[in-house]
Amino acid sequence: MVPAIGCTEPICVALAVSKATELLGSTPAKIEAQLSANILKNAMGVGIPGTGMVGLPIAIALGALVGRSEYGLEVLRDSNPEAVARGKEYIAADRIHVALKADAPHKLYVEITCYGEDGHQATAIIVKEHTHFAFLKKDEEVILDELQEQPAAETVEAAAADQPKLNLTLRKVYEYATTTPLEELEFINEAKRLNEAAAQSSLKGNYGHCLGKVLSRPLGRGIMGESIFSHILSSTSSACDARMAGAMIPVMSNSGSGNQGICATNPVVVFAEENHNTAEETTRALVLSHLTAIYIKLNLGTLS
Repeated sequence: MVPAIGCTEPICVALAVSKATELLGSTPAKIEAQLSANILKNAMGVGIPGTGMVGLPIAIALGALVGRSEYGLEVLRDSNPEAVARGKEYIAADRIHVALKADAPHKLYVEITCYGEDGHQATAIIVKEHTHFAFLKKDEEVILDELQEQPAAETVEAAAADQPKLNLTLRKVYEYATTTPLEELEFINEAKRLNEAAAQSSLKGNYGHCLGKVLSRPLGRGIMGESIFSHILSSTSSACDARMAGAMIPVMSNSGSGNQGICATNPVVVFAEENHNTAEETTRALVLSHLTAIYIKLNLGTLS
């Protein structure tokens, strides 16, 4: 679980670009991105935070211009209108080339090569997890190479086997959530704070399909009624709408997915508030929800 700004697939690409740019030591004259089909599919139509634009080119441009790899999935945190304007110029200069990596060994595969004006080049590769660098190289110097240790995952079963081996079971998840001392679980309340705030911010703006906003208005209430269920739908869809539309709103992700983090958080928070559950019950329920989501993703693989 880590904070993320924006849809994690284009942000993952921006993260790899920022790392390759840092290795290069200067703003790239050209950037080549080779991506797995799943990354391309998930990234091509979503909003990029603070830009009013969708798709990979602006994410790649900003990753090179203002991205900082130390921020992880908040790599574009320093973006501003001036940077966006520079990013548009960078795209217009035809400096960015995106291609499908047809033989990508993993569903999550991002390979970025940045070329400098002086002939130097740097490559960064992320595989398996949105922030996991498996290969780093500048010119002929290989700085990191874990690719030979990463067997290809070509099936759903192999993709699941590709996940970290945590020996996690639902019994362990339940016992941890219900018996661990409360003070050791307080970290989960940061997910509550971020994802609840994302929903509230979305209701004040016009993001994406505005589904959550519509559901919270008289028309939506007339269709869906006034119930905990309709309030859960409104809160959850509001937060998802905002981040997928490119709002500069951080959310707590789960297993590399911001939407999954929202879906593991907001329904629990809304139900707990309307059911008048105690703070301890809410905290333990959030831990149970997030760990259950992690358990499921360990068996399904990271990307759809």
